[in-house]
Amino acid sequence: MKTQCTARLAILIASTAMLFSTPASAQVIWTVGIGRTSCGDALQNIKKHGSTYETHYLTWIGGFISGYNLALAEKTQLNVRVGEGISNDQIATLFKEKCKQSPQKPLPQVADEIRNELAAFRK
Repeated sequence: MKTQCTARLAILIASTAMLFSTPASAQVIWTVGIGRTSCGDALQNIKKHGSTYETHYLTWIGGFISGYNLALAEKTQLNVRVGEGISNDQIATLFKEKCKQSPQKPLPQVADEIRNELAAFRK
């Protein structure tokens, strides 16, 4: 039993280390739920169902940015505050602009692009 726990812990540690050692350009973001939506589908849903759906997508993007910030802060031990002081309206504008430009893009890719723009804005 102790050997199985030790082996599982070793696998978990190795997997976590691999996650943080992968170059950013090769990372794959695995998502569930709303994160599997394409930009085109998101815009159609917003057009069809209104502000409730827009709120869902913006909440998901906000959670993505917050989760990314948390992971980066834990990895670097720095205070990561990307998105601070940015209104939901500003994020909504970025989201809609990016989705209109590339409706085939998956929502996580657009959320990552928005986060990167906000990070550059903070510098």
